[in-house]
Amino acid sequence: MIETHVEVTMTRFHDARTRWLGGAAMAAIVSAAACGASDPSAGAGGDGGDGGGSGGAGGNGGSMVGSSSSGMTGGGPPSSHPTGCKRGVAYGYHSTADMQALSPGVSWWYNWTHVPDEGVRPDAYETLGVDYVPMVWGGDGLDGARAAQIADEIPDGVRFLLGFNEPNFGAQANLSAAEAAALWPHVEAIADARGLALVSPAVNYCGGACQETDPFTYLDDFFAACEGCRVDYLGVHIYTACQGDGTNKAQWLINQIETYKTRFDKPIWLTEFACDNAGSLAEQRAFMVDALTYLENEPRVARYAWFSGRADNVANASLLGGDGALTELGEAYVDAPQTSCE
Repeated sequence: MIETHVEVTMTRFHDARTRWLGGAAMAAIVSAAACGASDPSAGAGGDGGDGGGSGGAGGNGGSMVGSSSSGMTGGGPPSSHPTGCKRGVAYGYHSTADMQALSPGVSWWYNWTHVPDEGVRPDAYETLGVDYVPMVWGGDGLDGARAAQIADEIPDGVRFLLGFNEPNFGAQANLSAAEAAALWPHVEAIADARGLALVSPAVNYCGGACQETDPFTYLDDFFAACEGCRVDYLGVHIYTACQGDGTNKAQWLINQIETYKTRFDKPIWLTEFACDNAGSLAEQRAFMVDALTYLENEPRVARYAWFSGRADNVANASLLGGDGALTELGEAYVDAPQTSCE
């Protein structure tokens, strides 16, 4: 039931989300170029960005893949944030005022590229206690020289690195599992150079032009092709309906996380999620409340990020209104209970 629903809805709203994400990633890349970064055409963001293996990782088919014991310095929780460590936001247009509004309840963010938003550089996000997490968005131009350049451009204080964004989507990173595995040593090299923990390629159900429609199959194939690669966390995206199952409005999201837990044995980073058919703010908020209750209390979920700060392609999902102003949904996200950092 989950698979059928998600494939239909992903086909329905994938193109609109792609256009929005393309703008977000490209804005960050152009900003980096303006500050002396490399040519954006060779960068992690490519031409449309969206948010979508640990020593001995690998595995075949649906088997469990090996856990990380790398001991990377990037793995610990932030010490400066006053609440929890899990809650983040996927967004690429932050101002300092936006970050300040979110910071009481958000401990990290990413923007589908490897340098922070211009509006919060050089260190506004650090001052507010919000971690930045860079991403290697895709494989275009990714070789040893480009990997070294990305490693040099990642800011100080970073502790994690996100892998390819939705490589199973033709309109996103667009890599077969074998291609992603062949490029992964360059991603590892970036992480190794900076002492970062690594999050796998972030997968999602795909409709339309796809390398693979099923995210579980894609990850199985990736780990089989990338035996011995280091991956410390599993990256996933989930968009599903608000109606859920019974009284829990996030049950279909929960079902997917539970399947990832069964199929793979790594901690999970849910780096994009929202209800994709909310007919009202009340429906989106009810979904969010149930989802956060689960995500905060599920030990296998290490991090999660709502999509998005401002978005016109997922109904009733924006956390931010005017500059530095939380929407009603944003207030609910920031104020929702959090588990303390361990």
